[in-house]
Amino acid sequence: MDAMAYLEARAPFHFGLRGVGIEATTVHGPSDTVFAGLCQAMRQQLGPDKLREFLDDYDASPDPPLLLSSAFPYVLARREEEVDDWQPPKPFDPAQAICFFPRPLEPPPGLPDVPEERKKVKRIEWLSEGIFRAWVGGESMKPHYIPENLVQGGRVWLTAAEQKQVAGWRDEETDAIRLWAVGDVPRVTVDRQASTSTVYQAGRVWFPPGSGLWLLLRWRADWQAHGAVVLQVLGDAGIGGERSAGHGLFDLHGPQPLAPLPAPAAGERFLTLSLYYPTETELPAVLSGEGVSYRLQMRRGWMASPDDSHDAKGNLVRGRALRRKAVRLFAEGSILRWPDGKIVLGALADVTPEVFKKAHTVYRYGLAFPVGYRLSQGNEGQAGGDP
Repeated sequence: MDAMAYLEARAPFHFGLRGVGIEATTVHGPSDTVFAGLCQAMRQQLGPDKLREFLDDYDASPDPPLLLSSAFPYVLARREEEVDDWQPPKPFDPAQAICFFPRPLEPPPGLPDVPEERKKVKRIEWLSEGIFRAWVGGESMKPHYIPENLVQGGRVWLTAAEQKQVAGWRDEETDAIRLWAVGDVPRVTVDRQASTSTVYQAGRVWFPPGSGLWLLLRWRADWQAHGAVVLQVLGDAGIGGERSAGHGLFDLHGPQPLAPLPAPAAGERFLTLSLYYPTETELPAVLSGEGVSYRLQMRRGWMASPDDSHDAKGNLVRGRALRRKAVRLFAEGSILRWPDGKIVLGALADVTPEVFKKAHTVYRYGLAFPVGYRLSQGNEGQAGGDP
């Protein structure tokens, strides 16, 4: 069964996106980053043999042990009149969480597709749940498209009711609605041999009290109990980068029941809520037909493993600070075509550095988490159960 997990931020997050001369950060946790963190937590809590069994199961079974979305922002409701005396609800109340989704990568239904509006829409990065459900269902977005509903510098789109729910989150200097803040802080690295220091900037995203990230999880029944444990462990270990500086810590709330989303239908379009790495046989089918709209994202970075390997000359290779192979994936919000006869799309990409091949395989998560997109009449299935 699909379920939601809320990751209430105990510290800022850093999700590596390198800028020009500085370290930048995305607002959300990409699905491959979340999966890597879960694997590290599983190894720590359950041991390397259990982790190997978990990863091998992706090839051994057509029903993978876990499907997950990327981790997207959520903010607790705080009305404008609650500015002075507001406190996060205890215990956590999911009914107070306003969840945000990635913008679909095509024009909104019901709005004129003209250059001046197209530029405004492309600036939007996040849709509230109300806007997202209306958009993917094919409803006209014109009634919602008013200036008051576009906040956070035009990057977040809410319904009028949702805008009132979060109107208490204000920037102290501008008094505009601000749901989260992105900035950077200085860091210093010291060369151990020369004892010289280098200053760099590390980006981070702050969420207001009680807020953070949410994600969708579909654990296979035999892995569900293990999943609850490793998520708890991950909250104390941290997710993303800059964990040595205390970033990435969270309190877990959930799993919580999920209000059904449209399920993908054969031959129809779908939107992915995760990064998606298609197999060679899937690729022609998901790109077929009209209405496909997508963005490719290059994923690269460094790996860290407690294991060691040896290169071709027999030299010891530490499993740290090795660059993983780069791979392109479809970004969240991409709109593709669901092939006939498919239950699950995507695969784990092998990104193992060549010098580390003798130790173990390094994977990047690339399974799609699909939502049926503007389904034709008669194909309005609902996700929320087993695929």
